[in-house]
Amino acid sequence: MADQDEAGQAASARALAEAGLHAQAEGRLAEADELLSQAQALDPDIVADVLREHDAGRAPDARLQAQTNRDVETPLPRVAPDPA
Repeated sequence: MADQDEAGQAASARALAEAGLHAQAEGRLAEADELLSQAQALDPDIVADVLREHDAGRAPDARLQAQTNRDVETPLPRVAPDPA
């Protein structure tokens, strides 16, 4: 019976963590924090697994790609050498 309870908690934690990541991707950050906190309370190891799986499916810099693109599109100011 205890194994079924643990399996149920693990499944719930996984569902909450995945829902939290989905909410985060849609920009609902408060909801994402709440869902991930609930998942963490149920089973922190499952949450870690979900986050590892999520990161494994992305390129190393994929989470920063929007910022990287913005940095490339913004030219740096020219610095004139000091005439002295």
